[in-house]
Amino acid sequence: MASPLAAGYNGVSLEIMNKSVLIYSFEGRYTGSPEYDFTEPAVGDTHKCILFLFQNQQSCDFENAKEECRRFGFSEIANLKGKTIAVEGLNTDKARKFIPYYEEAIAEGSSLVWYPNT
Repeated sequence: MASPLAAGYNGVSLEIMNKSVLIYSFEGRYTGSPEYDFTEPAVGDTHKCILFLFQNQQSCDFENAKEECRRFGFSEIANLKGKTIAVEGLNTDKARKFIPYYEEAIAEGSSLVWYPNT
């Protein structure tokens, strides 16, 4: 017999349905030595970034977000802001480019976008 958590709705497990992807914008200095593989900026440079974080609650968890930024190799985190994502909003022309990051956050737990020259 299948676990009730595995049943879900339309093929999505309840475990995933009860979680949310939140986005956190921040500025931080890249210090190197990330725990994740990604296209890294130059060490010492400061960048504006967006962190997509798959988490258990629908409210912002700034301490967890700061820790995830650290895992990506960023320090001196400033101007950290967070909000939930309206999934339907990703279907707009302006936001469509963020779909891969949203999907990566669901699959891997997080995803990071950093902006060069900021």
